[in-house]
Amino acid sequence: MGIWSFGGEQYEIISMYSLPDDAWHYELTGLTGPPDTRPYLAVDIPDATPDGTFTPRPAQQVVVHAGGGVLPWLVLMKLIAQLNSSGDLVNEERDLSADATALPLTLNTWAHGSQRFVVNQFHYGDVDSWCYELYEVDPDATENNFLDVRIPDASPEDGPFVPMPADHVTLTMHGRWALPWPVFRRFLDAVQAAGDIVAPDRS
Repeated sequence: MGIWSFGGEQYEIISMYSLPDDAWHYELTGLTGPPDTRPYLAVDIPDATPDGTFTPRPAQQVVVHAGGGVLPWLVLMKLIAQLNSSGDLVNEERDLSADATALPLTLNTWAHGSQRFVVNQFHYGDVDSWCYELYEVDPDATENNFLDVRIPDASPEDGPFVPMPADHVTLTMHGRWALPWPVFRRFLDAVQAAGDIVAPDRS
């Protein structure tokens, strides 16, 4: 367990075994602001041997729980780095080819088992940002659950989009949603591959 600070805000990171879920649980929660507005992101890694020493199941079975709020991109990347170094993401089938990560300016449909997901990218004029959006195509859904990564425009009045440094980029989680880790990971990889995440401003 630890506390991470960024931009005057604090975030708590917890790593523990969840007995009800038979899974190793990583949880990142914002500590600032009203409880119903704080960002929440959790990753559950199922245990292949719940009666013995923790043995992570393949990453294809890992689940991400997004519980709303806005999370700085650099805090998210710190969580991803911790997951990468944990050794718990085993047999991860990660395709970083151009075909897998390319996002043309049209609706992009991804499949994961029987689930279907759509990724969009567009200029979000209301917040002067380039936006990458991920949602599930689910005709039975009654809630509007989706994720978006917003990259602020450094010169919104002066022509082509110019991305601000990564310390201004955010992941916004709308609603409460559980989605497969491979889809979440591919979304992050696609955003990175687009080239709009630039080095943080250290000045």
